[in-house]
Amino acid sequence: MPLSTYALSPAEAAARAREQKRCLTIILAVASLVGPELDGRSRERMERLRAAANRLRDLLNADIDESGDGTSEVDVRTLFEDVCELARLRAEDAGVKLVLDCGGGSIRAVEPEMQEALFNVVAAAIDATPPRRTVSMHTELRPDGGQVWTIRDGSGGVGETRGARRIEPGRAGTGVALAAAIVRRHGGELRSHSARGRGTTVTIELPGAGRTQEERHGNDMG
Repeated sequence: MPLSTYALSPAEAAARAREQKRCLTIILAVASLVGPELDGRSRERMERLRAAANRLRDLLNADIDESGDGTSEVDVRTLFEDVCELARLRAEDAGVKLVLDCGGGSIRAVEPEMQEALFNVVAAAIDATPPRRTVSMHTELRPDGGQVWTIRDGSGGVGETRGARRIEPGRAGTGVALAAAIVRRHGGELRSHSARGRGTTVTIELPGAGRTQEERHGNDMG
C-alpha cells in the first residue's frame, strides 16, 4: 500500500501534535519536581532530559502553528486541563485541591506563552492556599466570543481587603507580573482582587479566537 495512504491532513497532524504535547507536559511537570531532589550527574541528566523535552515541544508547537506568527487557535478547556496537569503534583504536595469549571470556547494565542501565564497564576494561588483548601478556576465564554477567566485561591483573605486592580508588569510577584505582560501582549487584561474572608481572585479577560490581530493588540496601539 503506498505511503501516501497514511498521510495526515494538516488538521489531523495538528491534533496529533497537540496530544503529543500533552504527554510532554506531564513529563516536564514531573521533571521540574524531581530535578531539585537529585544531585550531581543525576541532576545533569535530568536537565538534559528537560532540554530535549522542551525542544520537542517547540517542534510540536511549530506543527500546530497555523498562522506563521506563532499563534494558533487554542482550545480553552485543553489549555486549562494541561495547566492543571502541570500544577497537579505541586498541589498534591501542598495538600490543595484544584477545581475547574470550564465554559468552553477558544482564543488565538501563542500557546506556550499563554500556558506559562496561566500556570504562573495557578501556582501563585496554590502557594497562597493552606492545606485541605481549594483553588477554583472558572472560565466564561462571552457572547462576543471573548473569555473571562477567574482563579481564586483558598487563603481566606487573611490580609487586608483590596479592590480590583489592574496588574502591570513589574508591579506584582514575578510570576503574576509575567502573566500580566503575556496577557497584555495578547490584547487582554489581568486584574487582582483581595477580600477578607474570600481570598484573592485573579481575573483574566481575553478576546476570542475570531478577533483580528489589530483588534487583539488594540490596547498597545492606542
